[in-house]
Amino acid sequence: MGNSLRCCLACVLPCGALDVVRIVHLNGQVEEFSCQITAAQILEANPNHVITKPCSNSGAKRIGIMSPDSELKRGHIYFLIPNSSVPEKKKKKKKELKKKHFKPTPKVTSSSDDDNYLRELLSEKRSSQRRRRSSARVAVWRPQLESIVEES
Repeated sequence: MGNSLRCCLACVLPCGALDVVRIVHLNGQVEEFSCQITAAQILEANPNHVITKPCSNSGAKRIGIMSPDSELKRGHIYFLIPNSSVPEKKKKKKKELKKKHFKPTPKVTSSSDDDNYLRELLSEKRSSQRRRRSSARVAVWRPQLESIVEES
């Protein structure tokens, strides 16, 4: 049932703008991002989750998990699912990929210029998160019905 729901959503949701990245949550909430975004940014906001691609029409029951360093493409739909619903084989592969791609970050000396730069970045990030939250919308169908007056 889950795969058929994914295929159905993948067919219905692209009817909107094609220049956005769509993230579909398990509860049905759809987030739209108009800017370029990476999987790591989504995973930071949603710990203990993974991002998957929609299933293919070939009938294969494979789940394609996106790596954290991959860039999400505009016009595509991705699904955010909890780690607990991912098969054990996929979890092991993901851990191996993380170990391969792990690079220690170099230590940065702090100075007043660096502090100011960080403050600017953080304020920009906060404002972009506010915009992102306001631009994220839930796609819910509601019928538009008119009242019918009966004659006596």
